[in-house]
Amino acid sequence: MKSKINSFINNNKYILLSGVAALFIIIMVYFCYSIIPFGDKTIYRMDLYHQYGPLFSELYDRITSGESLLYSWNSGLGSSFAGNFFNYLSSPLSIIILIFGHENTFEAVATMIAIKAILSSLSISYYLKKSQKSDGPQLIAFGIMYSFSAYFIAYYWNVMWIDAMYLLPLIALGIEKIINSGKCTTYIIFLSLAIYTNYYIGFMLCIFSCVYFLYYYFCSHEIIREKENK
Repeated sequence: MKSKINSFINNNKYILLSGVAALFIIIMVYFCYSIIPFGDKTIYRMDLYHQYGPLFSELYDRITSGESLLYSWNSGLGSSFAGNFFNYLSSPLSIIILIFGHENTFEAVATMIAIKAILSSLSISYYLKKSQKSDGPQLIAFGIMYSFSAYFIAYYWNVMWIDAMYLLPLIALGIEKIINSGKCTTYIIFLSLAIYTNYYIGFMLCIFSCVYFLYYYFCSHEIIREKENK
């Protein structure tokens, strides 16, 4: 068992280091801006403060008290909670709220965002290794650049949109597997998960999948033709 773990670490050390680097950076950001637990500020901004945060608190209350996830009487004359769940709360990482509790939703959401950044770094590094056969310190650099890209910096407070960042490279890898080997399992699993976590961004990823499939298909055949001509 120990030898298998050591072998896994050695074979994927740059992928793992990209995740460690992302963790270090997000901790430094929280520390420099005095964000909980390093100060009294929260990561809540804009709609994350006014809308998403309270919805996470309500999700915790509903799960722990056994209330329905279908309908809520907490706004106006009532509204569909299922709609809010699938738009804002359906990420698998939302379970973190159960670990921290109702009183610590600030810490829970900050942890959630940090984990998504780390997963994004790991995901793009894994994609580059499998797709581009790249394995070296450059994976760490690309992992950091991707996980802290302009999209993440601009939209981190739309916490439900960030899942797409760590799912996108895996969807792209799944498309490549379809074309290269005819295997569709990876693509189906991760695109389905993207649609489940947030159907709005999931729809965007469906458009990306169509465009990338055509691009990769014709590029692959062009490369094959060039090799045959040589």
